[in-house]
Amino acid sequence: MDLLQETLLEGIEAAAPDSLLCVAPALPAAAAHWETHGEGRAATLLAPPEALAALASLGRFDYAVVFDALETLSLADGSALIARLRDLHCHRFAVSHRDLAEGEGQDRWTDGRFVALTLALHRRITEGAGGTTSVYAYDIDSYNRRREWNSPEDWANPANFHRWRW
Repeated sequence: MDLLQETLLEGIEAAAPDSLLCVAPALPAAAAHWETHGEGRAATLLAPPEALAALASLGRFDYAVVFDALETLSLADGSALIARLRDLHCHRFAVSHRDLAEGEGQDRWTDGRFVALTLALHRRITEGAGGTTSVYAYDIDSYNRRREWNSPEDWANPANFHRWRW
């Protein structure tokens, strides 16, 4: 198993899912490893071109892996797929993306696009041929940490609600 698959397996094992969704052309080695090392485990595999339409009939999953899919989808379809996974189908998932060389298309995935979809860079892997693959992760539990200042005691002054109008 290469470093990319080990990184994906690390995320799967950290989440310890009961159900796994894979959006990929074929089952990734990390998902196959997860299936074989547990009793009764079966990953759901969706091909990238049909994934967005097929998700409408599927329920929730504990974890999802998007592998070799964004490279085959348009930017709009890839964004819609990630947003649908995030909003409706799972609280945790990982997305791998092979970075294109500079100038290969105007509409391309950048770090800013992934951040705009609430994903965080988990790891950047340099391959032997000089290419780079980035793994982005989403976890609802660590996405929006609680801030101490964001409470009624610090900004709303509830003791004065009925005294003054502002």
